[in-house]
Amino acid sequence: MKNMKLKTTIGITILLGAALTAAGCGGKGNGNGSVSVPKAAMMSPVSDIELINTEGKVLSDLTGQWIDQALNDRRPMAVMINNIGEAMPQSGIGQADVIYEMVVEGGITRLMAVYSDYSGLTKIGPVRSARQYYVRSAEQMDAVYCHVGGSTLGYSEIESSGIDDLDGLTGVGNYFIYRDNSRVAPHNAYASAEGLDSAIEHTGINMTHKSSYDPMFAFSSKNKDIENGSPASKITTAFSSSRAPWFEYNAEEKQYYRFQYGDKQIDDQTGEQLHFQNVLILFAETYSPDGYLMEVCNEDSGDGYYASNGQYIPIRWRYENGTVHYYLTSGEQLMMNPGKTWITFFDAENTGGITFE
Repeated sequence: MKNMKLKTTIGITILLGAALTAAGCGGKGNGNGSVSVPKAAMMSPVSDIELINTEGKVLSDLTGQWIDQALNDRRPMAVMINNIGEAMPQSGIGQADVIYEMVVEGGITRLMAVYSDYSGLTKIGPVRSARQYYVRSAEQMDAVYCHVGGSTLGYSEIESSGIDDLDGLTGVGNYFIYRDNSRVAPHNAYASAEGLDSAIEHTGINMTHKSSYDPMFAFSSKNKDIENGSPASKITTAFSSSRAPWFEYNAEEKQYYRFQYGDKQIDDQTGEQLHFQNVLILFAETYSPDGYLMEVCNEDSGDGYYASNGQYIPIRWRYENGTVHYYLTSGEQLMMNPGKTWITFFDAENTGGITFE
């Protein structure tokens, strides 16, 4: 590796509390959406992690890969992305480090692309409106939240949380949102790196992580196969009969490639299909508080799955210290493989919608 300066081996010991506390969305923190999972499945034991310090670079909080320290110290940008058929293909999302998918009203889903580095992107989107559970996920990453408009619950969450946000329907939208006239509204609002930077400068948002910031993920020092896992060459996340995106594992590249609407999911700025090292599926209480708008209880705890390198294992997720952390069923912290991650929050009452092949 270039500019190798120092190599250290650090023993890691993780002590966990014996019980989960109930929090959020009615305080249901007991993971009632339990699923049948293989026994004795766990990641390869990691008692020692090799850290190679490269001058001016650190391991990314979002990917576990080497990036400039200034980027890692800077708060990420979380951008709401339209995900219905009329919005395809999307733009600029292949550069995101983490992508969230959750259901919104009408059974469709929306994405939130999280970037440590969005530099060079001239077209990101289509950018869409805020939902309260996406606001919470952005806050859990100490991200700046970028959107165009929002639901009543979304705006309420923005106000009550105090999250720094850029709203394309306000005056600051003139700095970072532009319209692509080749598309029909509301599927034609896009952001650019230059525009986002101008909006941040105009608003004076502090882009340095707050002192209480706690990284969400824990990464292994290198790519490791899962021990005692089950095959996951194809992962389907069927939100409904008409909304069933999936991932296919490429063993040569050790990446999960994303498909939806019967075709590859493409970033039209690069022509490349979206692909990920890690796939997290998290079961959460999901319901409609008013018969239309949705709620996803992502400040809680529950069961889930972690897939990487063609295998998957059951995990637990838990909201604590202002963020979500991930654990093996044995109670040890999940050490993920370095790389990009896709996160799907899925209805805990519809676990059968998740299938592995």
